[in-house]
Amino acid sequence: MNRPRRVCKKGSLVNIKIIFAFLVGVDLGVTFLNIPPGIDNLMALYGVSYTGISVLLSALLWSHALMQVPAGVVTDKLGIKRAFLLGMSALTFGNFLPAALPSMGLAVFGRVLTGMGTGIGFVTSMKLIALYAPGGRIGAFQSFFAGIFSLGNICAYLVIPRLLPFGWQWIYLTPGILSFLLLLWWLGIPVEHRVQDSSSPVTLRGVVKIRAGWILGFYHALSWGTMINLGNWIPSLLAEYWTGSTATQLAWGGMFVMFVSGLARVSGGFILFRFSPMRIANGSILILAFVFAGLFFVPVPSLLLFLAVSAAWFSCINFGAFFHLASTTVKQESLGTIIGMVNFLANLGAVLFTLTFGLAKDRTGSLSSGFLVLAILAVLAYAFGRGVLRKECSADSCYQEI
Repeated sequence: MNRPRRVCKKGSLVNIKIIFAFLVGVDLGVTFLNIPPGIDNLMALYGVSYTGISVLLSALLWSHALMQVPAGVVTDKLGIKRAFLLGMSALTFGNFLPAALPSMGLAVFGRVLTGMGTGIGFVTSMKLIALYAPGGRIGAFQSFFAGIFSLGNICAYLVIPRLLPFGWQWIYLTPGILSFLLLLWWLGIPVEHRVQDSSSPVTLRGVVKIRAGWILGFYHALSWGTMINLGNWIPSLLAEYWTGSTATQLAWGGMFVMFVSGLARVSGGFILFRFSPMRIANGSILILAFVFAGLFFVPVPSLLLFLAVSAAWFSCINFGAFFHLASTTVKQESLGTIIGMVNFLANLGAVLFTLTFGLAKDRTGSLSSGFLVLAILAVLAYAFGRGVLRKECSADSCYQEI
């Protein structure tokens, strides 16, 4: 097949566009978790139960997931400059609207709009990093972006509770103001014409035909889905074997696993300075297959926690590697679409795997059988994916294989 030209612009220093993308990562992190720190305030304000507030929580998640592929197409069609303006505007207004009136309906609408903004913001940030990563280290800087997103999650819990005494509106105003400031800053950041040129992107139909995109989406689903489900289910899994303990008492296990996952994403960027994206992508999936099998067969709580931490680590160090490889399958005009496709598959996988674990618990009485499913899927992904990635990813990303 014809190799696409390189999509990155080499340089020795981190430029202003990379810094901007990182700050968008903080904004997205705060936006994703601005509700939980003030959830009691909002339940009282809207007069809703936990079921009702879950609608508000999930509105952004579904909107963000469903927006991935459209966001990629929009980014490639409009270009980086206009796509960011659209995404940051949606983030700004989506956060400001719920602060205007204490209305549950307005809040849900605002969260849906915000989810559209996070969808565009994520894809556009990843494309911006791919185009401007210093020294061509696309995956490394995308890993740093993912780690900074986790920093934004932490900031939401640190900042918003301190602002709540001044009014419930600060739950929404905090990410809204940050989005607005970034929107104003983006207006003054120049983007070269060659990068904005989007006259000849590959169509969505063309991107869907790229087998490597499906493989990387499957890889990312196994990884992102693992991180989400470890955070959700590991306390319950530990409670199955830790006699006399409840999932609530073992919630610290879930928090520790999520901390490790955030650290692994940042570390993945540095690991990419030493190892090739191909080796990290394939190697992490192969290791995860063995770890998943261990989580199914090992009944000892302390070993289960060690394996869960290992799963969190190896499911997160590969984030940058996946998107680096994805960026080598198309020309720069189509980066947004392939990024959106890979991330959509990852979000879809996270939802399906969550349902799988719930079904496993209901049918077998244990969550461990869910990890057996993941182990089988990881083996199949590695067996079929390795050859496809070798053929379809550019040579400079495939110089080392596992």
